[in-house]
Amino acid sequence: MSEPTPTSSSAEPSRGRRLLISVVLWVYGISITVFLVSIWGRSVASDTGLVSSAASHLVESDFVTSRIEGWFERALGDVGVADGGTSAQIVALPEVRAATAELIGEAVVEMAHADDGPVVVDVAAAYRPAVPAVTVALRTMGMEVTEAQVGAVVDRLEPLVLAPESDRPMVGPGSGPARTLTVATLVGLASLLSSGGLAIYLAEDRRQMIKTLLTRLAVSAFTFAVFFRLSAWVMDPRGGRAGVSGAVAEVLVSKLWVPLLITAIAGASAWAVRQRQTAVRSET
Repeated sequence: MSEPTPTSSSAEPSRGRRLLISVVLWVYGISITVFLVSIWGRSVASDTGLVSSAASHLVESDFVTSRIEGWFERALGDVGVADGGTSAQIVALPEVRAATAELIGEAVVEMAHADDGPVVVDVAAAYRPAVPAVTVALRTMGMEVTEAQVGAVVDRLEPLVLAPESDRPMVGPGSGPARTLTVATLVGLASLLSSGGLAIYLAEDRRQMIKTLLTRLAVSAFTFAVFFRLSAWVMDPRGGRAGVSGAVAEVLVSKLWVPLLITAIAGASAWAVRQRQTAVRSET
């Protein structure tokens, strides 16, 4: 007795499965992006040292420069010295710029422990090491001053008070951004595993689907790493000698090992599946 000829209605489930697999693979692709961005972002937000180092680039920015000039201008005014551009020349000294970078870094580190009230950073203490250089510069400008007098001016610099918006640290592993990105990472990973598992379940050749999914993950992670590396160069082609763009560039390029590690793991797994697939075919 002959087999019944398939009708268009019997072929419909196959088309429905293909459509469902397409949708699942689309969700899988979105999940890869969410997972990669979140795990990279959490790694950055949790690294207090990185945030401190990146923030130190802000010493090159106009905003920080004008703020420091204002501090010195008020301090000079308190001791009866007319500014006349003196504060701008002081801020431009290499020793003062180095002290400013240290001050910014210290403020970031203190913010990582800001869980019990405002953070107070001693600005005067940060600039005391620069007193000899400032004294020499002022004498060059024609001012007869001593280190003790300059030190008295520096001691008048007001402390920097940073008030946190919540009872959590502003940076570091326990900060709000780090916790939010942790949740996003877990959501992205759960979506990645569930959509990938469903795609494997629906596929006719499951081993081939596993290889495809792993390859997509490896290629996406590598593309992510390349994109961030190029973006860092575009943001700061001078190699860290810029202000805000230099800070952003350092952050972009700092955690490239995260997507590259995912690339290596996913790529190696895809290669192992392919080798297993080849071995099974040769046996049959």
